[in-house]
Amino acid sequence: MTYQRKEVIGAATLYLGDAREILPALGPVDHIITDPPYSARTHAGHDAGQGKDGADRKALGYLALSEADAEALGFDFSQASDGWIVWMTDYTLAPIIERSMRANGRYVFAPVPYHHPGRSVRLTGDGPCSWTDWLMVSRTTAQSKWGTLPGGYVAGPGWRDRDRMGGKPIRLMQMVVNDYSRVGELVCDPFMGAGTTGVACHTEQRRFVGIEIDETIFDAACRRIEQAQRQGNLF
Repeated sequence: MTYQRKEVIGAATLYLGDAREILPALGPVDHIITDPPYSARTHAGHDAGQGKDGADRKALGYLALSEADAEALGFDFSQASDGWIVWMTDYTLAPIIERSMRANGRYVFAPVPYHHPGRSVRLTGDGPCSWTDWLMVSRTTAQSKWGTLPGGYVAGPGWRDRDRMGGKPIRLMQMVVNDYSRVGELVCDPFMGAGTTGVACHTEQRRFVGIEIDETIFDAACRRIEQAQRQGNLF
């Protein structure tokens, strides 16, 4: 396994490095819950609005995923987990991800929406604002019965506590972790970012392994997860 750094923080193990190099060497994980970069189209739309339409848009700070990237990651994720794969994406990459999951023998459900009304406002050009992300959810045919799960998530008051541009609210990730894993299981986020899924795993009593390629963001994730564990110990 090639990685630059490894941090063990309670029930969380964090790796600094490239997910495609690290993930195959980790051994099996119970589930993958992840929010990788979106398509070039989404990134270009975000960047085009910076400083031009009056909206306060910070730079994303990371590259988009290509269709080839999504295809390759579909294989990597399928090899790493026999449980749930929950992959957050945009509508452009959603069909590519579905195709890759099916090609790797997984059952793929219809996209599950995460809808955040008012999240963005279109101040230039024509057409609707983008308020919805899509969770591409798949499992193996051999996976045990799980029961009926929510068909979507709608942001509530205070759901703007993301740590970086492109990140997700902690409450959303707590709900997703709770729905698609069980207490004590190992959840992997190969695109950890600032560690929101790791924080959610701590609060929901799951073990966590995260991978992040950007050293500055990796350090932020370490601090957030460690802080969450310290706060939990206070109670």
